[in-house]
Amino acid sequence: MKHFLLAFLIALAATVSSSAQTLQVDPIYIGGTATFEVQNGTPNKTAVICYSLNGSGPFTSSHGITLDLSLPINRLNPLALDALGNGTLGPFPLPASAVVGMQVWFQGVQIDALSNPVYTVTNMVPITVDAPPPPVDMVAIPGGTFEMGDHAGVGFTNERPIHSVTLDAFLMDKYEVSNTKFADFLNNSIVTVVGVSVYQVGGAGQRICFLSNGLTHNGSTFVIDAGKDHHPVVNVTWHGAALYSNYLSTLNGRTPCYDETTFACDFTADGFRLPTEAEWEYASRGGEHSPYYQYPWGSDSITSSDANYDQNIGTTVDVGSYAANGYGLYDMAGNVWEWCNDWYDGSYYSNSPSTNPTGPASGSYRVVRGGSWRSSATDLRCAYRAYNFPTYGTTYIGFRVVTVQ
Repeated sequence: MKHFLLAFLIALAATVSSSAQTLQVDPIYIGGTATFEVQNGTPNKTAVICYSLNGSGPFTSSHGITLDLSLPINRLNPLALDALGNGTLGPFPLPASAVVGMQVWFQGVQIDALSNPVYTVTNMVPITVDAPPPPVDMVAIPGGTFEMGDHAGVGFTNERPIHSVTLDAFLMDKYEVSNTKFADFLNNSIVTVVGVSVYQVGGAGQRICFLSNGLTHNGSTFVIDAGKDHHPVVNVTWHGAALYSNYLSTLNGRTPCYDETTFACDFTADGFRLPTEAEWEYASRGGEHSPYYQYPWGSDSITSSDANYDQNIGTTVDVGSYAANGYGLYDMAGNVWEWCNDWYDGSYYSNSPSTNPTGPASGSYRVVRGGSWRSSATDLRCAYRAYNFPTYGTTYIGFRVVTVQ
């Protein structure tokens, strides 16, 4: 898996004598690189850190050094120790083959030509490559199996039959995408503004959004209406949400998921995309599967203190204004409807794949989920399914994105 974030802080306790040295490991997760710190070595001498992806030896080199590592053994650049016998090596990229869950074995060798023996070897320390922390403002949703659909018997025919779905783990935006984040995308993209409409340049030339209720254009820059920096972006089309996802992928060094002409989604890419309908419902439930509740906060009841909804003359509020669900996700009900990746089919549940379903191959509408500030309580249920034209933008539809871990 790409883009795991991992760093090692290694303290090598060495002495001037040939007594056994100790290699200690304290994992710190910083950026996909490894840093080694040598402490208490022989002043002004040299240390080398060796590693193997294949475990323990022993292996004796032509210099007579016996290492606990197995071939092939890799060595890093020599590390010069200072007058106190301390030094730092790194950061350096971890080997691409060291994927999450794999072990990497490290061992240190101090070189002192004036001592006998010249080479002093530390103990061998295995490290398990850990999963990265989620990107900023994203939470990890564990993989699992759930029963998708209306368990309360209060829904509509398109919410049935209840069916078992198994999903891989994924990362999901903690909040709905805000005006601040969407304005950054627009201001760093090549787009065309025609009246209050913003269009994609190149690709299919799709409409991205309408400029009202949060964003405006002053002739050179997209600006945010006063007080709405942290409101969810609205009036964004499905295509605009997909293009934002591609922008975010490029910004973070990931492979974009969407073809910007056909808007087909490559689910094997490691970039950002809109959640599938199954991912959205699974995440909205917050891990509450026994029993299955109607609402994301683990309850069959709803009040105005739970979500922003049922306001005919209302508006959006700052993302995160209400309590999170069990996965740490905010506003999975109310505030704005959220675009999903799937085409909509009212009978899809009857033939949905049981593992990682991605929706119908085509259609006229895209799925939206979660209800909005103007929706009734019924629409805010985890199982409720709605849809709209992908070219449509309105004051009550926004989105959030997902990506692989």
